[in-house]
Amino acid sequence: MIRSVDHRRANHRRNSGQQAQGFTLVELIIVIVLIGVVSALAIMRPSSFAYWKDEGFLRSLSETITFLHHQASVDQAFYRMEFDLEKRDYRIGILKSEDADQELVSFGQDLGALSLELAAFLNPSLGTTQTFIPPPSYPTLAAPVSFPDSIKLDDIRDMRGRHFEGRPYILFSPRGFSEFALIHLRLSSGIKVTVLVNPFTGNTEISRGSEYKDYEWTYKAKKASS
Repeated sequence: MIRSVDHRRANHRRNSGQQAQGFTLVELIIVIVLIGVVSALAIMRPSSFAYWKDEGFLRSLSETITFLHHQASVDQAFYRMEFDLEKRDYRIGILKSEDADQELVSFGQDLGALSLELAAFLNPSLGTTQTFIPPPSYPTLAAPVSFPDSIKLDDIRDMRGRHFEGRPYILFSPRGFSEFALIHLRLSSGIKVTVLVNPFTGNTEISRGSEYKDYEWTYKAKKASS
C-alpha cells in the first residue's frame, strides 16, 4: 500500500511538472508576441506622430484664417496675418490708422464694395499712417506661431504677387472681405499641400497631391491651374 501511494504521488508530481512546463511555454509565446507588437509600434511611432502633428497644424492654420475673417467684422478693424518666411512663423495684429477710412471713402465714392476692398488692398498709399499692433480683443494672437519642423513653407501668393522670402501677409477687412491668398506647404511625408483662402467666406480649401495647385484671381471668379 505504501508503494502504491508513493507511485501515485510520483505520477502526480510528474504531471504537475509537465503542466507547469506547458504554461511556461505559453507565457514565453505571449512575451515574444508582446515584444513584437511593442517593436512595431516603436518603428511606426515617429512617422505617425509627425503625421498627426502636421494635420493638427493644418487644421489650426485653417481655423485661424476663418476666425480672423469673421473677427475683423466683429471688431470693425483690419486684421493682418503676417508670415516670416525666414523664421518660418506667423503673427497676427490689427492695422490702426487714422486716415485709412477717410481716404477710402473719398477714393471710392462711386465704386462697389468689392472694388473698394480691392483698391484698399492693392494701393499701399491708402492709410500711410497704419501701425501694426496686437489685437485688443485677443492680444495673445500677437505671439508668433512657428511652423512644425516637419513642415516646409515653400511660398505664399497674395494679391501683390508670389513670395519666396520676406514677410508676406493676408489682410482681413472689417467689411467681410479677405484677401485672396495661396499658401504652399510640404509635409514630412513629401505630400504638397495648397491652402486656398476664399475672400468672400474666409474658409480655406486644402488640396493635397504630388504637385502644388495654383489659382489666378480674376476679380469675379477664381481659375484653377496645375
